[in-house]
Amino acid sequence: MKSFLKLFLTLIVLLSIIVSCDDNVTYAEQLRAEKELIADYIKRDSIIVITELPHDSVFPWPKNTYYLSSTGMYFRLEERGEYADTLAVSSGNRINPRYHQYTLTQKPDTVSDWNTIDFAYPSSFYYNDLTQACKAWHEAVSYMKYNNSIARIIVPSKMGFEADVNSVTPYGYLFKIKFQK
Repeated sequence: MKSFLKLFLTLIVLLSIIVSCDDNVTYAEQLRAEKELIADYIKRDSIIVITELPHDSVFPWPKNTYYLSSTGMYFRLEERGEYADTLAVSSGNRINPRYHQYTLTQKPDTVSDWNTIDFAYPSSFYYNDLTQACKAWHEAVSYMKYNNSIARIIVPSKMGFEADVNSVTPYGYLFKIKFQK
């Protein structure tokens, strides 16, 4: 009986080792897949990538042109918003974002927080308080600058929310800001 129990336990241990090693994907492989997904999305949508941020005088931006920042976030200003120096966002302003978040896959999954029908209680965060929201949102606000401005951003996982970092999932956003001084 003891030998049967030993054999049974040994088989269970071996089986669990074989099963656990079957589909492991390393973090490096996940990062590579993320990079490929972003590159595929850029190609599919015929996005032109530039590495120098256009000045305010260059508006509207050329069609489908995105700025690639040093952090790896892609940014495209769609609407400049209420353009005036006195209306520019500053550190500590409460930002009320509205957005459509979507995956970069061929058939994207979308989460919407564009109006109170989509999401009754809008989220908010304080600009430059990096404990709130994700790094990409703060960076996007720094480029958008003005109330009611709208941008498109492509956010690699390392710039996203904690769940995005953990799952190595990049997202695209149509992103609008309103803020209170």
